[in-house]
Amino acid sequence: MKTHFTRLCAALLLSSLWLTSCSKKPEACFTIEKGIPSSKVNDEVEVNAGCSSDADSFVWEWGDGASDTGIKAKHKYNAAGNFTLKLIAKADGKSTSTSKPVTIVP
Repeated sequence: MKTHFTRLCAALLLSSLWLTSCSKKPEACFTIEKGIPSSKVNDEVEVNAGCSSDADSFVWEWGDGASDTGIKAKHKYNAAGNFTLKLIAKADGKSTSTSKPVTIVP
């Protein structure tokens, strides 16, 4: 009886490890809905991560030191320059990112 119980416990442990290791890594994807590629200083830029998959949280890094969270975000650049807009998609302790260049003109 002890052998059967030990085998059952081992099988349950292995199956739970297998199931948790099979969770998908999120895929980061975003569209720019307003503003870029022809944005000027203080124009509002709107982005949407709705095309991402298997993610439950989103972090936006605007490239100018500012950041936001959420599937959609808005931002105004207060200086001209070249920036890298980065989206980090997260789920179950895993994350992935994608980025796009942004040019803001005076």
